[in-house]
Amino acid sequence: MGLFSRFSKKSSAEKIDDTVDEEHDVDDAATVDTDAQESTDTDAEDSADIDSDEADSDEADIESAEAEGSTDDEDVDELDEEALLEKSAPYDRAEKGPFDAEEDFPELNRLDLGALKVPVVDGMQVRLDTDDDSQRVLAVTLIHDGGGIQLQAFATPRSEGLWNTVRKQLSTSVASQGGEASELHTSLGKELAAEVPAKTEDGRPGKRAMRFAGVDGPRWFVRAVFSGKAVTDEEIRSELSALLRGVVDRGQEAMAPRELIVLTAPQVDADPENEDEDKDELNPFERGPEITEVR
Repeated sequence: MGLFSRFSKKSSAEKIDDTVDEEHDVDDAATVDTDAQESTDTDAEDSADIDSDEADSDEADIESAEAEGSTDDEDVDELDEEALLEKSAPYDRAEKGPFDAEEDFPELNRLDLGALKVPVVDGMQVRLDTDDDSQRVLAVTLIHDGGGIQLQAFATPRSEGLWNTVRKQLSTSVASQGGEASELHTSLGKELAAEVPAKTEDGRPGKRAMRFAGVDGPRWFVRAVFSGKAVTDEEIRSELSALLRGVVDRGQEAMAPRELIVLTAPQVDADPENEDEDKDELNPFERGPEITEVR
């Protein structure tokens, strides 16, 4: 199989997209049939006669309660906003990553994608998602044992995080599509497990399961989307989760919050002197069967 493949897609946005429109052709083990359910709502209305004096009194009480409640709501909204801006990361990020390029990190065999340097696993395939017009690399998808993990990096302020906000927006997006989402506490911190309506291979209605993870670091945020067997198989998910524990090189240039940190294609050097000798040998970088993503 080919180790590297490139998949182009048109992208008009350079900032994070919180909509759920991912479809990975990795392994649709996470797509299941579902029966259509219908529900009917019944409304009940009660009427009662109220004396005019009592009505005026009740109205005054309501206005007073609303005035007090508005102040409480403002305080709650302010607290919620502060909580959303807090950084969210695995408790052991400092020891196991993902690391910032300026931090101390263990020397491992890593694939250099510029902004992301990910650990290399035997048998792993790498697909680069690029923009049709500019050919800039927007995301990288790592595929192993029928599971996939898509990684993207974004700029953030030094004192603020993105994952709490993005996770909430993703949950809202899933609900708007008629799906369900729930938070999970894992070794990567807070993840979002989602099921969205989809069609099975035979055209029947079903659900597609996905899992989202995110890590806030110094001036960057990395979003991961698990697909295929990485959603349902804990062993495969654990192997792919380790690929998130790489190194993030944010760079020193000024960037707007949520701006995508563009990746670079890995450089594969060939030795021209040995090129003829290697023709009959297995070339790990020879293009082979690829797994593409339909959006």
